[in-house]
Amino acid sequence: MESEPFVDETDDQEVCWFCPSARLPGGGFDVFERPTPECAFDPADGYRYTVVGRVPVCVHPGKVGLPPGRYASDGLPVPARAQRPEAPPAPPAPLPAPAATSPAALAERGVPRALRRERRRAAAPYAGTLPTGLPDDVAGLADWVTTLARAADPQELAEVLAGAEAAALTRFPEAEVLDVLRRALSGG
Repeated sequence: MESEPFVDETDDQEVCWFCPSARLPGGGFDVFERPTPECAFDPADGYRYTVVGRVPVCVHPGKVGLPPGRYASDGLPVPARAQRPEAPPAPPAPLPAPAATSPAALAERGVPRALRRERRRAAAPYAGTLPTGLPDDVAGLADWVTTLARAADPQELAEVLAGAEAAALTRFPEAEVLDVLRRALSGG
């Protein structure tokens, strides 16, 4: 086993200052995928160690450049390190200008149907008789809708709710009516 630390001065910006790779050679420490009770932090010296055998542990395989493995505990061979580029990677390219987001444009770009959100289409004008008793204040709207829904026969429920929505829209803003309908129908 070599005696030089696994990381050198060009790597030390990428690993934690207390990482065993900064003070021990490859094979002198284990690498875990993340902190676990198996590699407890020792507040006495600020390092992580395996519970069994007190082997130093790194918990950031991506930073140290090694896959998780018990290199010191089980004597696993340390894989060859990939060469890191000398220069930092180029910044990402700027985002393209927003494309058309209509359902047809999304379909044309191959976006699956489940991910395309179509705008809510305006309902056809309600042709039935509007229910009576519409409250003057939006605070009473939920109770009114709930009362209508509970009194409706199951086969007439959709028609009663459509009438209640149409009647409410004559007096209150659409966003408030929608919010009340959602609350009333969810039992809240």
